[in-house]
Amino acid sequence: MGAIVAVERVLARTPALAVLLPMIAAYDVGCLLSLDVVARNAAAPRGLALQLDAAFSGEESMSLHLVLRYPDGAEVASGDDRHCAPPCLSWFPGGVRGDAAYTLYQMPLWLSPLPPAADLQLTVEWPWAGIGPTAVTLDGAAIARAAARSERCWPS
Repeated sequence: MGAIVAVERVLARTPALAVLLPMIAAYDVGCLLSLDVVARNAAAPRGLALQLDAAFSGEESMSLHLVLRYPDGAEVASGDDRHCAPPCLSWFPGGVRGDAAYTLYQMPLWLSPLPPAADLQLTVEWPWAGIGPTAVTLDGAAIARAAARSERCWPS
């Protein structure tokens, strides 16, 4: 079972959309970044659901794009997991919930293997939605501590 790292960050926002990272679930084999996109339905761009689907399909020209930069300068990008060479940042099946006013799109990302126990830079960019490159620092040491206290997927 994964151990939770509370991140509770707004990565980017426009008048219609907010991109959030509430938490990371750390496992012994990798971690799941729980990315959420919240849309104000009245202000959301037409075709938003299709553009979010594009993130999962790898349609680079219109999709939400994330890059994780390691302390040594190495980078791993969402949608660039075709070769499956570690490290890998892959879209994971999510869900959609909402009402007449707001819609929450859950868009988790699987990172494997675990990142180093040092500060990492996460950059989000979504030109289609009017979101330019915005970077936040993630605490790799907190992720490593959570992974250490997680229930192992398989016995050693």
